[in-house]
Amino acid sequence: MKNSLRLSTPMSVFIFALITAVLFSFVVFWGLQRKELEQLSKEELALSLDVEQLGVIGNWTLEYVKIDKAVDFLSEKKLSKDARRRLTEQLWQISHTYSIDPLMILAVVAQESHGNPNARGRMQSGAYSGALGLMQIKLETAKKMAWRFGLRVESEEDLFKPEVNVTVGTAYLIRLIGKYGSWKEALVAYNLGHSAVDRMLERGQPLPLRYYERVISKYQVLVNRSFL
Repeated sequence: MKNSLRLSTPMSVFIFALITAVLFSFVVFWGLQRKELEQLSKEELALSLDVEQLGVIGNWTLEYVKIDKAVDFLSEKKLSKDARRRLTEQLWQISHTYSIDPLMILAVVAQESHGNPNARGRMQSGAYSGALGLMQIKLETAKKMAWRFGLRVESEEDLFKPEVNVTVGTAYLIRLIGKYGSWKEALVAYNLGHSAVDRMLERGQPLPLRYYERVISKYQVLVNRSFL
């Protein structure tokens, strides 16, 4: 009876070969399928990254357009097309490098010079204060700040270049934000000087907020316009 259940040697070899062939075919098929799936996965990832990159570029473009229109709005055609382009590019670069809202910088510009790149500040007596350009920066302060951005400021004429003025003005503002930890104190110090603000804080005196409130008001105007 046992002998009747045994397979002949040729039959055993045939079945073993068949099973081996089936297993081999399955392994080959699965290998090909896996490679196809991996390739599809890679292509899907590449497509996803491309779409994401396009989204980033799109956002960058919108930001650039927003800045350009805001600059044009504030300067009221006081800047040439080339000067406006350089200023827009610089503001866009600063905003991304230091994570600072370019419209806030332009709000300071609006308060300080009304967008006039050739503005000269005056004291109450009528004498020139030494504050120059879009962000009304004094030459001494500008020279100290310029090195942060790899710039050289040697004369007052340099501060009448919009992109240079805004760069050193923003550098000074960023330094004040770092010192006081808030926009409020930083903007008051930008207006009054950090020494005056330090004395007030040491004495526990309330800070005058009129300048700060005016800048924030101008910022809200820029935000609400959106320029898009």
